Amino acid sequence: MHDIRTRLQLWAWGALLLGALACSARLSPVTAFQPRPALGLALSLLGGGALLLSRTHPALHPLRWVGAAVLWACLCWCVLSQPMPLTRPPSLEWSLRGVPLILAAALWLWLALRAPLLRRAVAAALLPSLAALALVAWSSPPHPLTFAPYYLAVDSHGTVYATDAAAPVIRVFAGDGSLRAKLRPGLASLQGPPGPGFSPPGPYNDPDRLGVPRTAANKPQPLSTLRPWPLGADDFWFCGLAVGGQDRLYVPDWQRGRMLRFAPDGRIEAMWSLPPGYHPSLGCVAAAGDTLYLSDETGAVLALDGAGHLLRQWRLPEPIVGGISLAPDGATLFALARARVYRLDTVDGAVMSSWDLPTPAGPLGRPYQAILALRGSVLVTDLAAHRAIRYDWAGMHPRVLAGPGAWPGELGQAGGLARDDSGAIYLADFDHRAVQRFADAGQLNLLFWSPDDDEID
Repeated sequence: MHDIRTRLQLWAWGALLLGALACSARLSPVTAFQPRPALGLALSLLGGGALLLSRTHPALHPLRWVGAAVLWACLCWCVLSQPMPLTRPPSLEWSLRGVPLILAAALWLWLALRAPLLRRAVAAALLPSLAALALVAWSSPPHPLTFAPYYLAVDSHGTVYATDAAAPVIRVFAGDGSLRAKLRPGLASLQGPPGPGFSPPGPYNDPDRLGVPRTAANKPQPLSTLRPWPLGADDFWFCGLAVGGQDRLYVPDWQRGRMLRFAPDGRIEAMWSLPPGYHPSLGCVAAAGDTLYLSDETGAVLALDGAGHLLRQWRLPEPIVGGISLAPDGATLFALARARVYRLDTVDGAVMSSWDLPTPAGPLGRPYQAILALRGSVLVTDLAAHRAIRYDWAGMHPRVLAGPGAWPGELGQAGGLARDDSGAIYLADFDHRAVQRFADAGQLNLLFWSPDDDEID
């Protein structure tokens, strides 16, 4: 019996070492927010070396236990530092990861400890821990149902403006991902300058229910299918938003026929009438300094000055489906049709080039949703295949920035796109209820959530 127990202990030591090595070698399996596999391997080897020291000399027993503690710390670090899946509440995810660790640690201690009293202590600690984890998983609240980011804009300080596909609000995030405020453009449009300004985030910041829709969802759909009705403060249909010169935010209120301009502090500075007969496409606005560009679903592109005066107008040979985007230098404009990208000169509107996009397999009739111009390339979201694809300006060499999946760096359903002055790419994922930020090279480096801000609470 003693020999069997000794063999089991040796197997437990070996399994612990192999588990720590394997876990640290593959940290992280999807998108590494803490990519430190070299440190994990070094800790595993250090702990394993101390663990495998001779067990005959009493002075080496403390060192062996220190090695075991290092290995267990490395295992916990590897398991718990993995990115959270976007489709599961964090507390539930912690519970699912914690249960195997606790069970493995209990079994290991059971074999390592000799005294029956110590074994009973292990059982006494194990059972309440499992019960507590089960309680956390059972009571875990889901992600808020109403945070569904869609259109995005970013100012020169990294402030992110995200519209909501389920509520008439714009959420305002700081550059570190924290939610700072809300902006209600419908209410601002009715009140006029200076408007209500920013309202604080949180589920109880709207006691008069001014921003909660009750009659219709605000999820984007073909704008031509919408019909006017009496509009109140809780009715606002977004077609896009853009940041122009001096970090001013431009939001078309196309149902009321107005363009709204907001200061960086959330006050509405000015509003003016949109051109007569204007029917916006999705992703309907782009800005370069004080010049605005509006896309019409019939295929027209309109250039306006900062006071709303029409400067010039062009028309493409087919309808604009996914909107427009300006190159970082403002000299080139890209427009997304159903399955074709047009590259235009912003001075005379001449089509400099165009290329066909491959038709993805899928049941949707509108496969492409949004477009974003980058330095030397353009990013297009593939709605049917849940991908974001990057092309160079000649339409060649496509490569996938993000594909379908439930983890950070993967997409449930792509919404709008934006970029900041550093070249970082922002992608709204309204199925996963997050905005994901990618470096220009394609690595995910930040998530924007709204975990404590539910419009319907």
